[in-house]
Amino acid sequence: MPELLITEADGSTRVIALEAGPLLMGRDPNCEIPFPNDAELSRRHLVVEKDGDNWWVRDLGSTNGTRINGNPLNAKYLLKVGDTISASKVSLLFRDKLAQSQAQSPRTVVFDAGKFEAISSGTISVHLHEVLESQDVRPQGFVPGVAKQWGSPLQALIRVGRELAQRRPLNELFTVILDLALEGVNAERGVLMVLENEDLTVGASRGGEFRISTAVRDKVLGERASLLVESIADAPALKERKSIIIQGVRSLMCVPLQTDERVIGLMYVDALNYLRRFTNDDLSLLTVMANVAAMRIERERLAEIEQVQRVQQAELNQAADIQTRHLPSAAPVWPELQVAARHLPCRTVGGDYHDYLQLADGRYMVLCGDVAGKGLPAALMMMNMQARVQALAESCTNVADFVARLNRGMNPTCPPNRFVTLFTCAFDPAKGALTYTNAGHNPALLVRADGSVEMLKEGGMFVALIPGLTYDEETVPMNPGDTLVLYSDGITEEENAAGEEFGTDRLASIVAERRTWTVNQLADYVFGEVSVFSEGKPPADDRTLVVLRRPVG
Repeated sequence: MPELLITEADGSTRVIALEAGPLLMGRDPNCEIPFPNDAELSRRHLVVEKDGDNWWVRDLGSTNGTRINGNPLNAKYLLKVGDTISASKVSLLFRDKLAQSQAQSPRTVVFDAGKFEAISSGTISVHLHEVLESQDVRPQGFVPGVAKQWGSPLQALIRVGRELAQRRPLNELFTVILDLALEGVNAERGVLMVLENEDLTVGASRGGEFRISTAVRDKVLGERASLLVESIADAPALKERKSIIIQGVRSLMCVPLQTDERVIGLMYVDALNYLRRFTNDDLSLLTVMANVAAMRIERERLAEIEQVQRVQQAELNQAADIQTRHLPSAAPVWPELQVAARHLPCRTVGGDYHDYLQLADGRYMVLCGDVAGKGLPAALMMMNMQARVQALAESCTNVADFVARLNRGMNPTCPPNRFVTLFTCAFDPAKGALTYTNAGHNPALLVRADGSVEMLKEGGMFVALIPGLTYDEETVPMNPGDTLVLYSDGITEEENAAGEEFGTDRLASIVAERRTWTVNQLADYVFGEVSVFSEGKPPADDRTLVVLRRPVG
C-alpha cells in the first residue's frame, strides 16, 4: 500500500497511508493535511488523489506553487515510488509501505556492489586532518574569542563533549552518538557501525534498512575519507539505483569512526527531504563528531575489557582456591614412608595432579599426573580425576586394574583433545615392595641407597584417551634409604635462554648426589635449581615434584 512520509519545516516526520479518498493539503483546517500557520501555503494548495490503480498529484492554483522532485508542478502528475512533493517548507515523499516494512527487517544494512568512480560525480571527499587544519571547523575553535567562527557547530560539539563525558555501556553509547549526529547535521536517518573482528556490525540505527555502496564503505574505511553526496539527483549513477529510489534518499554522508591510531567503524546519515541538502560544513562537523565519538568508544571498550578481565581474574582466583582444596594441603606422616611434594601452576590454575591415599590393606598409594593442556579446562579435568581416584581407591587391590577402571570412568566425559598422563604406585611396608603402573607419564626415578638410578616405565597408554585399555604393572623392591621421585614434564622440559631443557638426566644426577638429604630439603633444592636454570622466568608449564623415601632403621 502506498503512503506519504511528511517532513515538516522543523524536521519532524509523520506517515499517512493512502487509501481511497483524495488528500488535500493547505492552510484550511478542514484539509486532510492541514498547516494553518504556514503563510506560504494557499488555503487549498494541492491534492493527492487516486485514479484507477494510480495516485496523482495536482496543484490547485496555489499562489507560491508546488514542486515535484524540485521541478515546478504545472500539470497533473503520476506519482512513482520515491517522488517528493514540495510546497513551502513541507515535503511529501511517496513511497510503498511494503518496501518500507521490508526495510525494517533485521538486516539493517545491505552493501551494494559498485565502483567508486561510478558514483564520484557530485561527491565531495575530505579527510579528518584537513578538517582539523581548516579555519572553519577545528578543535582550537573552543578557545575564547574564536567561538563566533563556530556558531552552531561549536554548540553541537560542546553538547557532544558533555554527553559523551558520562560513562555508558557501549550499546547505549552507540545510540547516544548516533542521535547526537543526526541532530547535529539535521539528518533524518542514520546508522553507526563498528568493526568487530574485521566485520562491520550495527551498533545503532534510525530509519530502517540502509543500502550503502561497497565502494563508499571501502573508501571510508580504507582511506579514512569522509564522503558527501549533496544531491542524489546530481549523481547519475546513484539516482538510477532502485534501492535509492525505494528509500527516497536525497542527500547522504558517510564518515569514518577513527581515532589517532585506527578506524573502528563508520557512520552513515541521509536525508529524504528534497529541500534538505547536506553541505561541506555538515560534512566537517560530522567528521569531527565521529572522531570524538570514536575515541570515547575506544575508552569505553577498554574499560569494559578491563572489567571483564577483573571478573575473570576473580573467578580464576576462586577456581584456584577450589583446586587447592582438591590437592593435598600437606604431605602425610607415614612411619614407613617419608613424603615431600612441591607444586607450582604456570597459571592461576593448572592441570598437574598429585595425591596420597592409605589403602584398606595398609599399603600407601601415591599418584602423580598431568592433564594435557593448561589453565581452567585442565584444572576442571584434574578435579574430575581426583574425585574418581578417591572413590576407586576404597576398593583397590590391584594397581593396574585401578588405572584401567579410572580410564573407563573418565573416557566418556573427556574431550577428544584431552588426556591424562599418570604414574600410580602402591608401597607395601610389610614387604618393602613398590608396585606401580605408568600410564604415559614421565618415568619415575628410583634412586637406590648406593646412588644407582632406575627408571620406572612399565604400564600403558594415557588415561581417558581410548576406552577399554588395560595396563601392566611391575613390582620392585624399595629398600631402606631408597628414594623415589615422581615429577611432571614442567620440571624436566623447562628451558634456559639457550633453549636447552633441564632434562631427566640432570634431575637424576641432582637426586643421586643428594640422596642423603631429607625429602623436604631435596624437594626444595630441585625446585630452586629449576628456577635458576630457567633464569627466574615464569614457568612455561605446571611444575609438580613428589619425593618418597623409605627411611633407614
